[in-house]
Amino acid sequence: MARTVIRPHRGVSAEDRTTARRARLLAAGRAQVAENGVAGLSVDGVCRQAGLTKRYFYESFTGMDAMLAAMFDDAVEALRAALSATLASAPPVFEQRVREAVRTVLTTLSSDRGWSRLWAEASAHPVLRIRRNAALDGFVAALTGELDDAGPQDPATTLLVLVAGVTELVERRLQDDLDISDDALVDQLVLIGVAACAPLRPGGGQTG
Repeated sequence: MARTVIRPHRGVSAEDRTTARRARLLAAGRAQVAENGVAGLSVDGVCRQAGLTKRYFYESFTGMDAMLAAMFDDAVEALRAALSATLASAPPVFEQRVREAVRTVLTTLSSDRGWSRLWAEASAHPVLRIRRNAALDGFVAALTGELDDAGPQDPATTLLVLVAGVTELVERRLQDDLDISDDALVDQLVLIGVAACAPLRPGGGQTG
């Protein structure tokens, strides 16, 4: 039986074209979420935004839930990579590490309104809620290494409260329901974070 040969189109392989179309659809999805929220997202709207037909949508995604999951995973990966890079280069002083981590989370989530709105609305969506909880657990696990668990206060519980609190503030700011500047918000979050984690720091809460 003769084998079908898929030749490059204008020097671009079929795989690369599929990847490029998927990226266009994801960008269009973020733009739609930024403007209309998760509830306002539709296959027709995404395809119009991307300038592609439904055929190409279903080439990349089985449906809207699959696309939402892919967009959310992209946002989480961007946040995870940014946070990892920040902690790798941050100075050893605990308060400064908290400050850098907080600013990174706020900056990354605010860099793309589609991502930040997707994150803010994830708890109300069955598919995204599972991913959001898993992402929170992952961030808590990554940050637990900054703390000492030799005591009655549980690091994972403490960090989950703090990380979830930061994401709640991101949501409130997205809704223009929190009148505070970036610097002031970072300052407040650092004060709260350092105080909450003080019993978990080696040496009885020293920040150095």
